[in-house]
Amino acid sequence: MIDEFFNRLGIILLVVTAHVMPGTQVANAQPISIIVVRHAETDTSQPKAPILPLTAAGRQRAEMLAETLRGVRFTHIFASHTTRAREMVDAIANKQGLKAVQLPVPGAMLEGERITDQTSRRAPIEPISEVLLKLPPGSTALVALNSENIFAILNRLGVPVAQDGKPCTHGAMCVPCTDNSCYPRNDFDHLWHVVRESGRTAPIAYIELRYAAGWKATDH
Repeated sequence: MIDEFFNRLGIILLVVTAHVMPGTQVANAQPISIIVVRHAETDTSQPKAPILPLTAAGRQRAEMLAETLRGVRFTHIFASHTTRAREMVDAIANKQGLKAVQLPVPGAMLEGERITDQTSRRAPIEPISEVLLKLPPGSTALVALNSENIFAILNRLGVPVAQDGKPCTHGAMCVPCTDNSCYPRNDFDHLWHVVRESGRTAPIAYIELRYAAGWKATDH
């Protein structure tokens, strides 16, 4: 029931009335809205497999994400180079007639090596940050990432790192680190919403939520 309520109402509040930091004012220019998610569950028993797709549980979670975001019309959808990240947003992209743009591009060359699922998950930090920072006013983007790059990309979008190793308190505009050393690796249901404005370094709004919190996969 809680998840259903969030599906129908919560995401509207998320997009329209994101937590604006005290002392900030939204200018007349159209803001840029960016929703960041991590890919869902994969088979961790085969970390060196050539392709690491979502498991059945991961596909169920991706469906729940699509249901949660069903009222949001995206202008851009991005994913890291990994198959699991792209699969997280494929259904949303297909339904909205968009293509999930993967960066760096799978199959392209990077430092003399072809980009595959086994390419470092740090590789998307620069290209995805760059394209997000160049989004035109009024854009609404969805981005599927990995635990190794989420905090770094949020930081590049202007979210500061917590000082002196202090934790990020609820409602604070910060990330705890810029790698996966502090990432809750067993959590797949976090969702970050960043609202930016062209010409501003810091976001005008930032909030972290959890969709389908407490949900467990059903057996197939």
